[in-house]
Parts: sequence; structure tokens; C-alpha cells
Amino acid sequence: MQNPEGHRQTLHEMSAALLDEGLIDQLEQFDLNDRANAAYWHAVEELQNSPGHYRGASTYDVVQIDNGKLLGTISRSIFNFANDQPLGASFAYDGKIYSDSDGIRLTLGLSRKVGTISGLVMEMNGRRYQLVETERMIAGVTHHPLSDADTYRALIDTAQVAQEERDLRAFEKVRPYIESAAFCICSACLDRFGARDDCPTCEGKGFVKKPALAVLR
Repeated sequence: MQNPEGHRQTLHEMSAALLDEGLIDQLEQFDLNDRANAAYWHAVEELQNSPGHYRGASTYDVVQIDNGKLLGTISRSIFNFANDQPLGASFAYDGKIYSDSDGIRLTLGLSRKVGTISGLVMEMNGRRYQLVETERMIAGVTHHPLSDADTYRALIDTAQVAQEERDLRAFEKVRPYIESAAFCICSACLDRFGARDDCPTCEGKGFVKKPALAVLR
């Protein structure tokens, strides 16, 4: 699920519409909204424990893994080469990202070559490329990935309290900033109290710089 917040909001809007049409009563609406909230918590918990995922609202640098060369950029699912490769007369861009039941793929406008995207890695023509997030649209505003370690620490502490208290509003506000940040939770200690202090991987921080950023920059 690319956007748990948007999915939950849509389900709540649907239950409100059913209530307005007289198809359900308030008790049934409460039950539907409660199920939507439970599905949201399940989705975000799975996302927290999984590798990065492609986000259609984000902008990425597409970097060849073996040499660090910039192939191009993806912005709002539109791909353009970094160099001046000629475009076709009928194309305003070089390629586009498509998502369906078969997965996520990049299709180039002229050649129809297809690159497949798994997590934040794209494979095309026998080469592997890392998708490095540079921007994300959050609540209608473009934000760069959070790179301040102290701010990131404060956000994950806030998110943890909100998750424990099932405070949806507080959690929804901070989760996109945490997910798009230049850091991620340490895979060795999982930011757990006790294990974190003596963890050599994160040096007691509970989080590390995302591997792609550490390798490519």
C-alpha cells in the first residue's frame, strides 16, 4: 500500500457517504471506520518492517549501482534522462512509471524498453539502478528528505508514543517525514531500549543513514 493515510481517508469518506444515503446507520459507520483504522495500523506496521517502497508522490535520482552514474530522474512517475537524449516528437518526457497487478515498471516512450522496480531498485538492460528519493509531496507541499539527526530522533519518539496510544492524527502527521528521511531504524537493535545503548551498528542512536545514501554519496 503506497499511501495508507489516503486509503484510510477514502474508506472514511465512503462510510460517510453510505450514512448520508441511509444505507447504514451510525453504529455501522463506526464499525466500518474502526476496521479502516485497524487496517491502517496493520499497514504502517508492515511498512516499518519492510524495505523502502516506490512512492508516486516522490522525486528520485536514478543512479547506476555499480558506478554511481546518474541515469535520470523520476518525478511524480515521469522519467527523464539526465543527458540530452532526443525525445520523440509526440513525447514530452522520456518514460513513465506504471503500477499494476504485475508490479511496478518503467516504460520508455521511444524504445518501449521496460525497467522493473522492486523496492527502490530498478533493473533494466541487465543493469541495476538505485532510486534515491530527493523530494516528496506531503499534504500538498514539496519537502526534501529530513537530514537532521536530532529532528529525526524527535519524530520517531513522537511516532512511537502516538502508535502506543493509537493517536491517529499525531501519527499520520509525522509518518511521511520519517519514511522519506535520510535515515532508517537500525536493523541490528531496532531502536529497542537497552539493546540500542550498546549497539555498535548505530552507535547508540537507534537509527542509521539509509544504505543507499551511505554508498552513493
